[in-house]
Amino acid sequence: MIAMDTSVAVKWFKPGERYEAEALDLGGRIDRSEVEAIANEIISLEIVRGLLQAQTREPHLGITDMQIENAFVRMETLLSVGNILECTVREVKTLAKDMEVKLGLFMADALHLATAVYMRVEYFVVDDHHFLSPDVVNYAVGFGVKIVNLPDLIAALNATP
Repeated sequence: MIAMDTSVAVKWFKPGERYEAEALDLGGRIDRSEVEAIANEIISLEIVRGLLQAQTREPHLGITDMQIENAFVRMETLLSVGNILECTVREVKTLAKDMEVKLGLFMADALHLATAVYMRVEYFVVDDHHFLSPDVVNYAVGFGVKIVNLPDLIAALNATP
């Protein structure tokens, strides 16, 4: 099982991102139920935030309000039909608070990492430098969670028979 940060899922909806091909590959595997994935319930709202920021900061991408709405609906559908298992904030709130204090993570980042730890996933896939500090990586490893980027996750999935 994998957990993912919003920095990965937003690539399904925002063109030209680093590791876009790998993100789309992962998204296809999730759609086909080839990969068991989990995310925190805030992921849909964070995707909206990320796309709204791109709409303002990168107008050349031409991201429309309708595309943002469709991205939200798509993520909510993946969660509601079970292609992506949904972890609630309530389940991981205290653990996330501890991560904010101990690791200095932002609230949303702490929620995503807490989801990975709580659900005992093998991989937590990210494209966010906050998760790649040695303190955060070692903390996650202590719970049996490997923090990986998209190319490393796809390599690991391809190596699994």
